[in-house]
Amino acid sequence: MDCTGFHPEGKVFENPKELWKTVEDDKEKTWYAPAVEYWDKQPASYDGVLAGLGHLNGDDIADSRKFIRKVFDQQLQAAESTGRRLVAADCGAGVGRVTEQLLLHHCAEVDLVEPSKHLLETAQRNLTSAAPKAYPAGHRAAAFLHTGLQGWNPEPQRYDLIWIQWALLYLTDDDLLALLERCKGGLKPGGLMIFKENVCENGFVVDPEDSSVTRSDAYLLDLLKRAGYTLRGSALQRNFPKGLFKVRMYAAQPKE
Repeated sequence: MDCTGFHPEGKVFENPKELWKTVEDDKEKTWYAPAVEYWDKQPASYDGVLAGLGHLNGDDIADSRKFIRKVFDQQLQAAESTGRRLVAADCGAGVGRVTEQLLLHHCAEVDLVEPSKHLLETAQRNLTSAAPKAYPAGHRAAAFLHTGLQGWNPEPQRYDLIWIQWALLYLTDDDLLALLERCKGGLKPGGLMIFKENVCENGFVVDPEDSSVTRSDAYLLDLLKRAGYTLRGSALQRNFPKGLFKVRMYAAQPKE
């Protein structure tokens, strides 16, 4: 993807390769470790994982639920008619917010993938406590995987749904493409990947505070195409405050 990127300190990147050259020598130390350090310092709460905007949780979940019912409806109906138990992965799971409020309402098992240990430990406490849950009885968080997505290798053909929210922005292009390739093997036949990310209008924007890069819609679609995926649906998040990056949901499947 040939596009221009911007750094808040005024630096302009002529293309993504120019950005990634600055971290390629030791990306675990210079790119991934600062992101984990940032999230390790945030409160292990909805407000913490939503950057102080915990009140947006309801709108976020409502639009995610609407989108999942639209793009994943065929799989949901087939599972209901046959009694098959669907399995999902929640990537960038944080404190288990999306798992608890969305994924476990549709899938019998969810694996949580999260690089921040204290966020993941909070998710495990919340999701394995004896307190009554709003999701169906028998649905459960099955695994709590302490790893970044650049190192996650999905179990072959385990997942009907791989959900990635506000996590791809922490991956370099090469690692994002490698993740998408590994996810092909982790999906069951007919399985779906959904990711939900901030999007900028053009090119990309670097945030050194949390070591992330916000890509444009065109940039993300180009990465999907390069990885060999077919877009099955896309929608903008509604009702978020003006002044924030727009948030877009994507549903994609590996090309047959």
